[in-house]
This record gives sequence, C-alpha cells and structure tokens, in this order.
Amino acid sequence: MSNEALVLHRRMRLLQPDALHCREVELRLAEDGSHVLLNHYVELYRHQRLGWCALRQHRVPLAAIVRWMIDNGEQMRG
Repeated sequence: MSNEALVLHRRMRLLQPDALHCREVELRLAEDGSHVLLNHYVELYRHQRLGWCALRQHRVPLAAIVRWMIDNGEQMRG
C-alpha cells in the first residue's frame, strides 16, 4: 500500500535574515489502511541560535470519515 502524503498546506517565511518559519499540514493513509492521519508540522529555524519544532498528529478511523460523508455530503445525480 502506498503511503504518500497529500500536502494540504505548506508555507515558509523568512522572519528575519537568520530566522525561517516553516509550516506544513499533510494527510495520509495509515499503513494498515484503516485510519487517516492528519499531520501538522511547525518549525522555527534560526542560524546559530536555538530554534524549535512541533509535530501534532490526529488519527481518525477511515470508516468514520466515510459514514460522515454519507450523512453530510450532497448526493450527486447522474
């Protein structure tokens, strides 16, 4: 099973000449195919000074997403 991520948002900004702020949000299918994973990554990079990074991950069962789509989505007429 392919585990390639769908990048929903990616932004890099130069805050100062020596500081770079990176943010990325991506969606991927778990290895076993039963969950969708939403990753939110943020990093502040500073040349020769202390920076930081954070990664948050949310996990939702794929069956719950499909049920939500059926209950809340607009039915298409073909």
